[in-house]
Amino acid sequence: MKHAIVLLIVMCVGSVSTWSQQQLRRSQYVTNAYLANPAVAGTEPGTALSSTFRHQWAGFEGAPSTFLMSGHRALPNGFGVGAVLYSDDLGGAIHQSGLELTGAYRIQLNNKDAVSFGLSMKGNQFVFDGTDLQVYHPNDESLPVTIESTFGVDFNAGMMVFGQDYYFGMSVFNLLQDKLNVAGIDDEANRMLRHYHFIGSYHYTVDRVWAIQSSALLRMTEVTSPQLDLNARAIWNSTFWGGIGFRPQDAVVLSAGLMYDWYTFGYNYDITVGQNMLSAHSHELSFGYFLSTKRGFRARRGR
Repeated sequence: MKHAIVLLIVMCVGSVSTWSQQQLRRSQYVTNAYLANPAVAGTEPGTALSSTFRHQWAGFEGAPSTFLMSGHRALPNGFGVGAVLYSDDLGGAIHQSGLELTGAYRIQLNNKDAVSFGLSMKGNQFVFDGTDLQVYHPNDESLPVTIESTFGVDFNAGMMVFGQDYYFGMSVFNLLQDKLNVAGIDDEANRMLRHYHFIGSYHYTVDRVWAIQSSALLRMTEVTSPQLDLNARAIWNSTFWGGIGFRPQDAVVLSAGLMYDWYTFGYNYDITVGQNMLSAHSHELSFGYFLSTKRGFRARRGR
């Protein structure tokens, strides 16, 4: 295997259950909340397209990297559809890729506010390459020494309440906790865990030129400690933005972006402040395009 992963297996595999990072991590959840909650699908008056590349722990050989493409569209009568295509390399030995298809339905509460419900079905290909690992305990029976691959189907669900200047909601990923058919000490434990996301944002218009958007994302599983993302960005003339985020005991996140017409470009730089011995730096790039169907409500322009 081309990549040496001395510590990564200990952190991401455990007993080949990969509790810590089964769900894709993104610092730019502010600019594409659809990836954190399927209920976002169809909440914009048009088609929102986005692509993202994240390189985690830059400078460490075999570091995780993620590439994904997403899109969602509003349909008549309150319906929405969306799709996510992703490829997630968790460090050379572990790789997962798949496709998610989303259906959503929104209900108007009044002239400005609405509630949306979303359900996604996903097919996920999980691959573990144990042919050339460098680990602390070479004789660990929980680490297979072959290439193992498994394909599974699961579901994600979410709900979101939103208005012209705010949104908040929750979502659950891996509802069925699809079993991974890979070797391990406890085969029953080798499965995808449910992940819970709680997300919220508020957009405050300071004057004709400046606006402030604050947001938060809380991630939880049944076996790991909650992780909180806090973010604030200043938006100038609906064109440029700069922001700062913080994940307690993990990282400080600096962000910048440009919104030109219906195009969006964003960059995030994560600086590790925790006890990560692999690398203190992560980079994330995103590009988006919005194809409007009408000049109407758009609560989160730039996502």
